Order: sequence, then structure tokens, then C-alpha cells
Amino acid sequence: TLGMECAGVVLRAGRGSAFDPGEAVIAFAPASFATHVTVPARAVARLPSGTAFDTAAAVPTIFVTAQYALSTLANLRAGETLLVHGGAGGVGIAAIQIARRIGARVFATAGTPAKRRLLRHLGVEAAFDSRSLAFADEVMAATGGRGVDVVLNALAGEAMERSLACLAPFGRFVELGKRDFYANTRIGLRPFRRNLSYFGVDADQLLKERPDIAERLMAEIAAGFADGSFAPPPCQIFEAAEAVDAFRLMQQSRHVGKVVLHPPAAPAAAPAPAPRPVRGAWLIVGGLGGFGLATARWLAAHGAQALWLVSRSGQPAAADAAELAALAAGPVPVHTRAVDATDRAAMTRLMHEITGGGIPLGGVVHAAMVLDDALSADLDAQRIERVMAPKIRGAEILDALTRDAPPDHFLLYSSVTTLFGNPGQLPYVAANSHLESLAAARRAAGLPGLAIGWGPIADRGYLARDEKTRALLARRLGARLLTAGEALEALGQLLRHPPDLPAVTVAPMRWRQLAGDLALLATPLFAHVATDDAGGIADGAADILALIDGLPDDQAVRRITEALVAETARILRQPASEIDPFQPLTELGFDSLMAMDLKLAAEEAMGVTIPILAISDGMTLAQLSGRILAQLRGDATAATTGDEAGDRLVRQHLEDAASGIDEELVRRVTERAQRT
Repeated sequence: TLGMECAGVVLRAGRGSAFDPGEAVIAFAPASFATHVTVPARAVARLPSGTAFDTAAAVPTIFVTAQYALSTLANLRAGETLLVHGGAGGVGIAAIQIARRIGARVFATAGTPAKRRLLRHLGVEAAFDSRSLAFADEVMAATGGRGVDVVLNALAGEAMERSLACLAPFGRFVELGKRDFYANTRIGLRPFRRNLSYFGVDADQLLKERPDIAERLMAEIAAGFADGSFAPPPCQIFEAAEAVDAFRLMQQSRHVGKVVLHPPAAPAAAPAPAPRPVRGAWLIVGGLGGFGLATARWLAAHGAQALWLVSRSGQPAAADAAELAALAAGPVPVHTRAVDATDRAAMTRLMHEITGGGIPLGGVVHAAMVLDDALSADLDAQRIERVMAPKIRGAEILDALTRDAPPDHFLLYSSVTTLFGNPGQLPYVAANSHLESLAAARRAAGLPGLAIGWGPIADRGYLARDEKTRALLARRLGARLLTAGEALEALGQLLRHPPDLPAVTVAPMRWRQLAGDLALLATPLFAHVATDDAGGIADGAADILALIDGLPDDQAVRRITEALVAETARILRQPASEIDPFQPLTELGFDSLMAMDLKLAAEEAMGVTIPILAISDGMTLAQLSGRILAQLRGDATAATTGDEAGDRLVRQHLEDAASGIDEELVRRVTERAQRT
């Protein structure tokens, strides 16, 4: 399993933890291709005595998987026989050690003569060729025709079926490979007439779904290392810079045991750059409109001697034409160019033109941006490339072209959403995250580099023209939006007093309100901005609770439905009287982003959590109101109560309809209620 385990030293521990700072440990840690991770204590065990970090990092997944498979599921006992497929792999080597500690007889397979020699060295009774189906006959011969009690399988297709046939009566088959699961491979039931058992194992789910079992398994493994029964598997260790070679080795199945990546040494913190004035020529990519053009005006007023404004078209939008003309009429020369920021050759020619103009390059601003909002399920490679390329490739080209003769300033315009993500903007957020990493790399290399995560700027660019998006972002952030003037004032402060960090965020934030919408703010990453009142119920929720206080469930659902109808009308830009609360939202014309808009608005107003699938899977507003009521009242039977209240509202709607609407409409509404 890639990047799911590690070894290291505890830096901080929560209250009541059994671990102390400074202790050496091994751990399950999702996304552990990193220098630091945060993990639950249940996923941690002390480093086996005398074990180096590099080899200890290979222990958690393989030993937990093998221990769970053999001891918990298969209940392997002393004197029984075990067949381990892929015995020279990490799990296979761990399984052999566990079986020998139990006192079982072990047979194994491997794909090369060298690996089979290793297996015999590890103590298996016989090693067979996993690339030949003859192993099945050889196993039966080695067991006198009886077969084995347990098969630990990692083979697919016919080899898997032959392995099943190797089981003795009351045998246990434990499947570790995932290929047949995802291929939905069918297995004939005839072998199971012999009282066989089949177990499918995906150890990745243990920590999430059954942390109690994972904790117990970690303790059992620690005991095995403590008494000398277990040892780490053979490891091939690569430095982080050699990651490509490590993956290639795995792809070719040339490794034995485990492949370990050694983390890079922490770079020395780069000192804050010395303040430098705004001077010389400035190149602004994305400078012909929006906040990029506002930045150009500010630079012209604060010392820039020439401006080079670049966009793909080379032309301003109609809304920006007058401002650009006024800037060009001023005392600072303004040069506009149509250049694709992702075209290395074109950008090289532009840079030669700038540096040949007699005014040294004083600064670079990368403000290019393309938006194409969509939920992940609606993205394709073309849409992702369209958003990410201008930011990422454009920034990397600017970086490469300024390394030999760096300007005083190198600014990368990022976004506040890089802190905590933004629904519908996965490529945009990822691209901005890359900009922040690039700024850090430049600073580590002694070069200027600063990524600024701007909050939404209300009076510039697309937000100035899109009132709906402005309102949505203000709700999302829990605060008013920036003005261009405020943002440029902050820019001046950053240039006059360069920060120690290579990435900063400039945005008004109301953390208390935002915490009600973002569970991420409860993580240690945001501990330094957490406030004492961040965990309180949202103001909107208090209003709703007051509104429905003392009302029967049916009336409470009606009140909540009225609020949802009003919000839906705003999103669809239709009169509320035209919104049918008993019609599935998908039939009302909702797309995925509209569903997200309703989710965020309802969560903010009512202090609840609404799964996006609840909106996109055909639910009506009346039924959604029932679910919201369940959360607001929060008793043990809330979910059932809310669903029943929503259903009663639908039934009442049908009764009302029957009294004054033609029978055909009643039939259609009834069918719709049955579907939902």
C-alpha cells in the first residue's frame, strides 16, 4: 500500500496519549509521503528495539495485514498448514514469520529462483513457482493429497481457482489481491461443499472502520518484535529524489520485501528577504484586466519605470478598456502583448524584449487565472488542463526565465481557498497550491518568491460582474469581501516588510462562522486560529430553532420547507411560487453547482450538515426539510421522525391536490412520491 505507513519521532501528543514527545514510533499514516503527519494514537506503536527508522517504516501495513488475515480471520493454529502466495513480498515475509511463531507448517510461492531461495532461507518447507499453475499439483503432493488448511492468496484468475482447490476440508481462503474484486470475478461454489471459508481483506479500511481491531493488532505485532519472533522485511531504500526509480522497480516486480522512501532533509529556513523598492520594469502576466490591471496601476504610482502587461489575447475586456487607456496615457510606459504564458518559446522572446529595452527587470507578477467550476465527477482532462496550465506551467516558465538574473520581486497570485479548498474548484485550488510550493522552492534557493493568497476581491474581475458568486463567497468565508484598494494596501505592506514565509494569505475572516461550515477548521492545522466560541451553534440555526420551537413535526417541516423554497428560488432566479417542494431538485433544473450552493446556504442558515448526494440523488425539498429537522432536534429517533414528517407533508400535498386538481396531475404526483 503506497504511502500508508511510516516511522519517526513524536513531536506532539494529545492529552491522554500513551506516547510522549521524543519517542520513536511506527504508524499507519495516510498520505505519509511527507515529512510530518498527524495520526490517531490507535494507529501508533513504539519502534521495535534495535530497528532503524528506514526498515521500521516497512512494518505496519504488512504485519497488520498478515496478522489480521492469519490470526483474526483464518484462526491459524499450531500444526496446521499454510500456503502463502507471493511469499517474497512484504506481506508474504510477515505471514511466514507469524505462521512460524504460531507453529504452523508453511509452503510458499514466488516468481523467480532467487526469491524461492530466499523463501527456503526464511524457513518454508517448500517453495513453488507462482508463475506456473503446476504449483497446485506440487502442493497436493507435498501434503500427501490432503491440501493445506489456509491459503493466503495474491494471485488472480485461474491461479486463484487452482489455489482454492488446494484447500483441505474446513480450509480457509484469505484473498489479499484486489484485482478480482474490482473485476467482479465469479467463483464456482462447488469447492465450498467441503466446508470452506472465504475472506476478502482490505487492510486499508481497518483503521477507518475498525480502529479497535487495528489497535489490538498493533499491540500483538509489538509483542512479536519484543520477543524476537518478528523482524522487519528486507528493504530497498531510496532517497526522496529517487522516487521515480523506486516506483519503476515496483512496476517491474524486481523488488524483494518492501520499497522505502527516505524523506528529504528539512531545508534550512530561508531568511526573510531584505526590503527592496518598487523600481525597474515590471512584467504582469494577466495584467490586462481585473486585479492584475489594478496591480499595474498601483505599481505605476509607486515607482515602476515601465509596465509590460500580458494576456493570451493582448486585449482588455470592455469593462477594463478605459482604465487601461488612462494608465497608458500616464508618465510610465505601458507595453501590452498577446502571449500565451504556457508557451516557453514565446515567453522567452518576450523576456528578451523586456531586458533589451534598457530598463532592468524589477519585478514579476503572475496573475493569470482561468476558472471553470465543476464538481469532481464532472471534470475531464481537458477541463483540468484549461484551469491548471496557465497557473502552473506559466509560473514554472517565469521561474526558469528569471533564475539567472532574478528581479527584486517575484509575486505569484494565489487564493485564500488554498487554505481549505472550495467546492467546485478542485483544479483551481490545486494549481494555487503549486504556486505556493514554487514560491517556497525559490526562497529555499535564495531567490525572491512570494505567493499571496488573496481573498475574493469584490470590485475587480469576474466578481465585480457576478453578484451571485460574490454573495456565495461571502457566505462561504463568513465575512465581507476585500476591495481592490484594501488588497493593494496590503501588497504595499508586503513589499515594504517582506514576510518570513514564502506564502501568505490576505483575506478578512470570521473564523467562528466559518468553523460551522468547515470541519477542517477543527484539525490541528488551524489550532492557532481557533477561537473559544468557534464551536457554538450557528446564528442561523438559533433563529430556525426559535422559529420551530414547540411546533409539531409536521408544522416544523413546513417552516423549514418555506425557507428552502425561498433559497431555491434565489438560486434558480424564479419566483418562489413556481418552486414545487414536492418535485425532485434534479427535475427543477438543478446542476451540481446549484446543489452545492443550496447545501452551503442551508448549512450556514440552519447549522446542519447536508451530504451533497442528498441533494443530487432526487430528494425533494420537503424530504430534505425532514432530514434537517432530524438534525436540529437531535434526539435518538430524529432521523426517523424527520423522514416521517417529510413523508406526511408529501401525503398532505397529495390530499390537497386531490381536492382541487385534475386526476392526471394527482396520478403524476403519486408516482413521483413513490419513486422518491
